[in-house]
Amino acid sequence: MTLTVLWVALSSSGATAAREVLDPGAMVRWGLPAATTVHHLAMSITWAGLVFATTVVPRSTPAHGARTPGAEHPAFARVLNVAAGAAAVWTLAAVAIIVLSYADTIGAPVSGSTEFTGQLGYYVTRLIPGQAWAVTAVMAALTTTLAVLARSPGPVTATTVAALAAVIPLSQLGHVAGVDDHNGAVNALALHLLGAGIWTGGIIVLALLVPLLTTPQATHGVLVRFSALAAVAFVVVAVSGVINTVYRIGGWDGLASGYGALVIAKTIATVALGVLGYLNGRVIAAGPASRGRVWRLITVEAFILCAVMALGVALGRTPTPVPLEREPDITAAEILTGYLLPPPLSASGWVTQWRLDWLWIAVAILAACLYLAGARRLRYTRTPWPVARTVAFLAGLVLLVYVTCGLPAVYAPILFSIHTTAHLLLAFPVPLLLIAGRPGLLAAALVPARTDGSTGARELTTAWRTSRTGALMAHPIPAAVLVLAGLGVFYYTPAFALALHTHVGHELMNTTALVLGLIFAAAVLVPPRDRAAVHTQALTLVGTATALGLWAGATALSPALIQPEWFSGLGRDWGPAPLADQQSAASSILLAGALPLLATALAVLARRPQADTPVIDNGTVKDTHHG
Repeated sequence: MTLTVLWVALSSSGATAAREVLDPGAMVRWGLPAATTVHHLAMSITWAGLVFATTVVPRSTPAHGARTPGAEHPAFARVLNVAAGAAAVWTLAAVAIIVLSYADTIGAPVSGSTEFTGQLGYYVTRLIPGQAWAVTAVMAALTTTLAVLARSPGPVTATTVAALAAVIPLSQLGHVAGVDDHNGAVNALALHLLGAGIWTGGIIVLALLVPLLTTPQATHGVLVRFSALAAVAFVVVAVSGVINTVYRIGGWDGLASGYGALVIAKTIATVALGVLGYLNGRVIAAGPASRGRVWRLITVEAFILCAVMALGVALGRTPTPVPLEREPDITAAEILTGYLLPPPLSASGWVTQWRLDWLWIAVAILAACLYLAGARRLRYTRTPWPVARTVAFLAGLVLLVYVTCGLPAVYAPILFSIHTTAHLLLAFPVPLLLIAGRPGLLAAALVPARTDGSTGARELTTAWRTSRTGALMAHPIPAAVLVLAGLGVFYYTPAFALALHTHVGHELMNTTALVLGLIFAAAVLVPPRDRAAVHTQALTLVGTATALGLWAGATALSPALIQPEWFSGLGRDWGPAPLADQQSAASSILLAGALPLLATALAVLARRPQADTPVIDNGTVKDTHHG
């Protein structure tokens, strides 16, 4: 069915028509989209198999007696074997695409001649499409090896992360290269690939597990977990699909083109999948007795999802209504940042200047939905949940979106002072607000512990808290040293240049600042057990603010410009000179970093030591010191 849909879509769109010049031949014109379809399906199954092994299927069978651990569950063994096999196919498909896409680029049939192979190395190492596919092939091969060897929780989780990371090079492909907002298009495509891959592969893997889920309890547990995962994936696919279409189709007139027809067909199929998913969710919620109907719906979903994936491949090969060939970058700012130089910084710009980062918007929306759903559910247990916590958490998410999408995101590559403002907001105020909302406590009150050996949110947090690193970072002073060291390493090593020059480096910077900030905030905001703990937390906050103050002083007095090639080469003809702007960043460090820390220290001193406060944990009274 997948190949049939692919053939019809490619034929109707004209994507495989012979070229008048530099035609690579029918084998390349048809072989490349076929290989891409196989690649996407194999990658999706690999991703889903590893995600299932990490968090969906039981890891072990029930134990026989207190001293006899359960054996490895057949479903767990199967998903890892399926993931390893699919990863091998994924690797071969990626290698085939390298050769076929090279032939498509140079407009020559595949052959073993010197003329054909002579520039293949250049294509793989110097051109973005070749680099992206080469990196993908290497990551697929690495995933294959790890999936064969991994069995314990840590290695399986690491393999899953390594496999999902392949979305980074793949998001550089497609029709994103020519859009004006390249970074936004890359993030939207990455989200679309992740959502579609885990959803499609998950349905296929689920179908392969039918014979091994022999008990109603095991079946129901797996279906409930995957249903929640599929619901998130559906929303991500739908929203990111709309965003990608807006980037590529131009306007409503574009729907009348061949590309638009494929978009309409894919949209209808996606909506149908959403309806099926909703019906499936209702059947699953009805209980284990509805197992037969669930599997019938899943089978239908699998066929439609494969067809949708084929439509997606055809879209990638079909010219967009508006040619996405950007004008050559002619200004220094465009060459370095990929964007036109923004207007001079003004007071109104703090409200009007936006550059949407869909990755962080998605993270914020998902976190808000989970938190609000948890708080609502907790009220049903008649357990009080202070409104101030909800307000703090949502305020942290709003600030996160503003820092990554508002004026700081627009001007951070242009002004060092704004860059430090954004970085410090992500490292301190945002995490402090989020942790003040006590999301860990909310999760501890509602998320049940798993007894089948699989890994959920609760198991992950428990593993972190009980690890040596987690136990060390639960203390305020080591956590403060970590976050300060992260700032120093970033600004005074090549990591800063990586964040400025590459989109991946920029997102890694944001992620690292937020994660280190969350570790620090969790350590200094954990409910204190006595006055000594209160004083330790407050002194740590004051000490961290002091360290930032020293950094501010050094920045104000420094005669050396950090990353001079970048900040002096932007062609900026407004505002202070690069060195003067860098020296003015001392104010940014104090306002965005030191001041919030001092305010938090005062709030901590105002708190009273708390004895353990019990909350309802699925009917069990539980310690609340989870941060």
